Amino acid sequence: MVLLTGWTDDAFSSDNVAAHQAGLAFHPPELQGRDASGQWVTVLPETGLPVGRPQTVAIDITPHTRRGFREFRLVTTLRVYWDEILVDRSEPAPTNIARLEAASATLRWRGFSEELPRTPHGPVTYDYGRVVPDAPWKLLPGRYTREGDVQPLLTRVDDHFAISAPGDEIALSFDAAGLPPLPAGSTRTFLLYANGFSKEMNLHSSSPDTLEPLPFHGMTSYPYALPEKYPATAAHERYRAEYNTRVVTRRMPSRERREGTR
Repeated sequence: MVLLTGWTDDAFSSDNVAAHQAGLAFHPPELQGRDASGQWVTVLPETGLPVGRPQTVAIDITPHTRRGFREFRLVTTLRVYWDEILVDRSEPAPTNIARLEAASATLRWRGFSEELPRTPHGPVTYDYGRVVPDAPWKLLPGRYTREGDVQPLLTRVDDHFAISAPGDEIALSFDAAGLPPLPAGSTRTFLLYANGFSKEMNLHSSSPDTLEPLPFHGMTSYPYALPEKYPATAAHERYRAEYNTRVVTRRMPSRERREGTR
């Protein structure tokens, strides 16, 4: 197992347009191995990459070493900062997966974590303990999810989104008391699984001036064109009418005064 730790610099739509105009192709990280003749061949077309902040990507190279590959390289046109690469030779340990639903999930206004001074070759980092009230970004006008309990929206993948605005946070709590006891010698690791979409206001992005149209998992592109549309079932209409009642028209609400209705 190879453990790749690194981070990627943010790529906005303007960057992608400039790259396209310059004739540069998008090539995600792929793993290549050198064969017996000395040629590099692709053994894994896409390895995945650490999104944003420093993360670790695990790649099982055992099937490729069994084929005789002993030398590998990563090839990409993306700006990925690999900070550490390790090889884990330990035998896979038996694992059991138990899923916990959030016991509570509250959408609320918080403000913005203060940005820390950036190092020459490091990612943007923030201090969660220091909050500033002013939005460092513009805000898409539209109908956001009202503040309060959003736990029913986060129990399954169903296109019923908790739509948060810049400055919002979702506070989650989990009750681990219902998990099965650990076998002797075992440890427990908690992983947070999140499924959703994000949208930016870059002028080269699609529909950059409004929150709509809402995405959905069955769409073939974004923004989508007729006959595709966000599901209009009775359940989806109830969700939008009940939850998405926070109307933002122009600017980010301040701490003292929230713009719109809930």
